[in-house]
Amino acid sequence: MHKSQNYILVLILLVINYNGWSVNNMTNDNCKYEITNSMRYVDANNLSIKPGDTICILAGPRRVLQLKNFHGDSLNYIVIKNSGGSVVVENKDDTVSYNFGISIQSCSYFRFTGTGAHDLQYGIKILKTCPKASGLSIDLLSTNFEIDHIEIANTGFAGIFSISQPTCDEIGNRGNFVQRNVSFHDNYIHNTGGEGMYIGHSFYTGYTSEKCREKILYPHEIHGIRVFNNKLDSCGWDGIQVSCATLDCEIYNNSVTNYGTKNEEAQKAGIQLGAGTTGKCYSNAIFNGSGSGINIFGLGDNLIYNNVIINPGYLIDSIKTAYGIFCDDRATIPGRSFNFINNTIIAPRTDGIRIYSNISANNKIYNNLILRPGSANNYKDYAQSYIYSNQDVKVDISHNYFSQNAPSKTQLDSIESIFKFSSLLPIFSKGLNVSELGILTDFNKSLRPKYGNFDIGAFQYSTDDSITQNSPLQNIYIYPNPNEGVFTIANSELGPVKKVVVYNSAGTKVFEDSPSNHEALTFDLKSMIGKGFYYINIDTGKSKNTSLLIVK
Repeated sequence: MHKSQNYILVLILLVINYNGWSVNNMTNDNCKYEITNSMRYVDANNLSIKPGDTICILAGPRRVLQLKNFHGDSLNYIVIKNSGGSVVVENKDDTVSYNFGISIQSCSYFRFTGTGAHDLQYGIKILKTCPKASGLSIDLLSTNFEIDHIEIANTGFAGIFSISQPTCDEIGNRGNFVQRNVSFHDNYIHNTGGEGMYIGHSFYTGYTSEKCREKILYPHEIHGIRVFNNKLDSCGWDGIQVSCATLDCEIYNNSVTNYGTKNEEAQKAGIQLGAGTTGKCYSNAIFNGSGSGINIFGLGDNLIYNNVIINPGYLIDSIKTAYGIFCDDRATIPGRSFNFINNTIIAPRTDGIRIYSNISANNKIYNNLILRPGSANNYKDYAQSYIYSNQDVKVDISHNYFSQNAPSKTQLDSIESIFKFSSLLPIFSKGLNVSELGILTDFNKSLRPKYGNFDIGAFQYSTDDSITQNSPLQNIYIYPNPNEGVFTIANSELGPVKKVVVYNSAGTKVFEDSPSNHEALTFDLKSMIGKGFYYINIDTGKSKNTSLLIVK
């Protein structure tokens, strides 16, 4: 290479690094159109944009951005993404008051994503907004879209606000407009003034407006919505609220922590299925909020399962009531059902599950693990503190596990600690087989048994007899497993086994031995333990490993 060419290359790299970019972020994005940092409003009606095009938002700081009239089609979404690094939106200190950080209006068949730089998990960041302003606003009849890999923080109101408001001309009202096939996933939302995610209108049953007082306005329905893999922390109001999702709604694999920091009445649930919402809510981790873990005000035919709900109501000490799960009739269709299956609820401020739905039918509350409810001394019937239903509720309550024993609130700080503690409880194969409800996996996506009974709670520990569990832990192997009380421990790399202790499912020690220094050890416990599930702790002197031991 010529010497002058070397100098040019060095200058290019210096300019790139000065702007906060890296060589790894320089990609060929195939951008049909680039949105520069000086652009605040982009209307695709003024551009030659067609379905399948890629729109690039150039990296760097900006005050605000409004996008309008971008339309792909069902086979060719328009992709709108960051390019060259992080897009960072901040407008809190601007002299102009904005209602949003980024606004998307009248758009369809598009993906708005922060995956434009391979080394950034959240390539689009909305980090400050004006008072009462949301981070990302999606409205004016936008439909068929995907929102992912966005970080939103320090908003005046909601992190994501996705609502098309009803209007007096009724163009966007129920019966004239349906929002379809939308998803929100892999976003990080924290420190919001209002809800973390506010999706769908709260007033499903209708309301009046000053603009057209003679009419009752009904918000549009949502058909086909997925909210998953989002991380929400320190939201001022609800963590996730989804309303008006009348068909094909799933909310799953989300983490919601420290929710309801403003302790706003009726606005402090971890997840709220608002009026008009049906569908599934499962495998969510909800820790430490000022209100209930999950509120359900839906249409019915709601399936709530495999959720882990810890310390609801304890974020703010002044709160008087907060439940693990709460359900009542806001817009219930008579005869439909609510089903609460295989949830783990630990240390709710008051009751574990409370259901007030009088017009539903065939409600089911099965296989839930509920520990140390705060209302334990409030009822003559102790079971009501775990599951409370009034006399008119048509509900079948069966195969749940109740106990006042649980670790302290500070010890329940992770999914791993919950899994480990609940593994010592007598919950193995004690639940109903509810596979007919479509529940085939647990919180960790492990298969629930096809035959035999489920374990109680959000986790599946046991397996059916046709499955061999022979998983290595730190190069330690137990085989066969399941077995008939005779098994061998092989330790391949960590040195001799110093100590072996076996506990039953209630946590009681049933066997202990300090064997001689052999690489492989065989134990015959047929005369000491019967069929069931046990935990075996193996101490090599360098590490301690615990595994499930199944005796059949």
